Amino acid sequence: MKFTQTGTFRENTLDELTTLNINEQIDIILLDKLDYFVGFLAKEKPEKITDYIKNLTKKYQGLVEEDFLKNTSGEFQEILTKYKNLNQYPDLNKASLNYFIHLLLLEDKGAWEKNEVEISMKALIQAWTYPSYYFIEVLAETIDRQEAVKLFKRYITRYYIDNPSPDRDEFFSLEKMVENRLSGDTTSSEWILVHTMLEEGKYAFKNENCPTCVDATIDLPDVEFKYLVCCYGDYEKFRAFYSDHIILTMEHTLMEGDPYCSRVLHDTRIDYDLCHPPKEFWDNFKPGNEEEAMKYYKK
Repeated sequence: MKFTQTGTFRENTLDELTTLNINEQIDIILLDKLDYFVGFLAKEKPEKITDYIKNLTKKYQGLVEEDFLKNTSGEFQEILTKYKNLNQYPDLNKASLNYFIHLLLLEDKGAWEKNEVEISMKALIQAWTYPSYYFIEVLAETIDRQEAVKLFKRYITRYYIDNPSPDRDEFFSLEKMVENRLSGDTTSSEWILVHTMLEEGKYAFKNENCPTCVDATIDLPDVEFKYLVCCYGDYEKFRAFYSDHIILTMEHTLMEGDPYCSRVLHDTRIDYDLCHPPKEFWDNFKPGNEEEAMKYYKK
């Protein structure tokens, strides 16, 4: 068994620039999840949906000073017509879009309807995560917090069940996945990971850093909500992206203050033993330390 590290630490990753086509990406970044969540909540808590919509609209409005939608084009309006849940709440629709554009921190405030805009990675990650953070924060303010957490977990799980990856049929095996991840240039990524196949059908990997969500959401105060928005969905996401046979176990996360994220993907076609190695294994999970780490495996 061999432990292999990939990735290279880069300073100021969040300051790096990327291009975004808002008209093409706003669905997957914001609108798909918001529309699904509104529909989910309307079914699960019909007696609270009116209050929730009012409160979320007010929250987004309070976070933005400018109105970016004064002269919205017909092309952009057409994007919105397919969202049957959101279209019932035009004030929320407008407030959420205004907040999304606000998060992009565009130097040219009128540039957001162009084919492509240049934004920082930090702005992009915040556009992905901040709106969902307020989904659950406002829900916890509208109903009991514990119930809100349970509902959000069910929502994000159902979302990925109902929206599997179109490339899902291409998955073959975890062994092949690891082979691909360890081939070619393994140093260019800013994500520092350690990988190994623990045994057939069990792929362990440890995130030494999180250059996106952890760093980009540092200003958001509620750690539990950030974990739910950024990490909890991974449990169903791996199944949705690869196969119903793939189950993730995860017991430590950087988001919750641990020194790493510990993850194992289990292929249940081979073995349904979902045992997650103990902390002592993960503490020693680094290249050259194979013998010491394996002392703790399955203990």
